[in-house]
Amino acid sequence: MKSKLFLQLACLLFLLLGFQFSFASFGGGSVMGRVIDPDTKAPASGVTVVLECLGNQTMVTSNDSGYYYASNLPSGIYTVTAYYMSNRSTVTDVKIVGDVQKVVDVELNVGLAINEVPIVTTRVHHDPIIDPYEITTARIPREVFTKMAITKVADITGQQPGVTDINGAFYVRGAREGSLVYYIDGGKVMDTSGSIPLCGLETYSIFTGFIPPKYGDTVGGVVVLETRNYFTASRE
Repeated sequence: MKSKLFLQLACLLFLLLGFQFSFASFGGGSVMGRVIDPDTKAPASGVTVVLECLGNQTMVTSNDSGYYYASNLPSGIYTVTAYYMSNRSTVTDVKIVGDVQKVVDVELNVGLAINEVPIVTTRVHHDPIIDPYEITTARIPREVFTKMAITKVADITGQQPGVTDINGAFYVRGAREGSLVYYIDGGKVMDTSGSIPLCGLETYSIFTGFIPPKYGDTVGGVVVLETRNYFTASRE
């Protein structure tokens, strides 16, 4: 009777021990670690970490502090690989046994490698195609305007680019009437260009874009007239 009871207790103890070992074997191990950029020593977040053993893979992602964690891993020899874009770093021979937790830190450069770009410098000497000063400034000497088909000084203004003549009023590049300023021998005057005879004019200049600061502020243009004097007339 006692031997039978002893046998039953031994069988029960054996079953309990077998269940305990079986439960422990299903628990699995775990791996945790941190991904660090070796150049900046800063944690690398958003890095994909793959743990592989005999073709079986477990994939996790590092958090904002660079930490990752993988649990319930069957026993075996693992390869831990961290991926970030085209960069990768691998740690091999990570042994997982039972429910032991391993710490595996990975160094991974998360910076983007930019290849050196060759810079070729070529110097080309050329004159500007368009000079904004020249196309908005005209200086007409006496020997030129005396051969023009005009009868008065105002006729020169009406023939200039950017100037529109409407019933005797000049509009410079869309500016309002009266925005054309006149200077005679360095003095600012009202529009008296019509009263100056061509025989008394030495040079005619007009500014319809760039206006030199000495002529003041105007939104239209400036006509500069220089009359003849003893010195200019004596040169003929």
